[in-house]
Amino acid sequence: MSDSMINPSASTAMEPAAPVVAPVPAERQNIALAMDTWKLSCSMGKAYAILPDGMVPKNYAGNQAACTVACNMAIRMNTDPVFVMQNLYVVQGNPTWSGKSCKALIDNSGIYADRSTYQMTGAEGTDERSCRLVAISKKTGEPVVGPAVSVKMAKDSGWWSKNGSYWPKMPEMMLRYRAAAYFARTECPEVLMGANIDMADGPEEVNSL
Repeated sequence: MSDSMINPSASTAMEPAAPVVAPVPAERQNIALAMDTWKLSCSMGKAYAILPDGMVPKNYAGNQAACTVACNMAIRMNTDPVFVMQNLYVVQGNPTWSGKSCKALIDNSGIYADRSTYQMTGAEGTDERSCRLVAISKKTGEPVVGPAVSVKMAKDSGWWSKNGSYWPKMPEMMLRYRAAAYFARTECPEVLMGANIDMADGPEEVNSL
């Protein structure tokens, strides 16, 4: 009778040990994930670029490069690509959020407990009229108050007198746009995903009203 029959563990002991597989470093995992995300963005961008007229904003229609950037942003934000296309300008590959989109980005970020609100001070129609955006931190329960923007600031900075400016025509709306943009920049820049904010004061800022 063989030793292996007498002692079954003897044959087991003779079997070579399974090779130890080293864990994949986190850096390599992140790179692989980024590459997969970019491949998906390229596929989605190609699909959106060939959609019929009227399905996507005109600055994206037929523009595969811009569609790819917008789709990549949408994947990273876990949001609708069409929302991104409606609010993100891509110029030579550089993404820029429209000023009017900032409040939506803030309110949908998950950082704050509820919708942010505008805090208006000063009499309407005067240089003292000002606006701040205020939100409640979900983590601390404390209010987070953004920088104030005033009509006087708009005039002193040249926004009011700029050719084609909407500040004299729609000061209440422009105050809100600026207040939300400043809040995003100072209090939660991460919601911008590294993109700039378009601080234009002309028709492009209010084209969706």
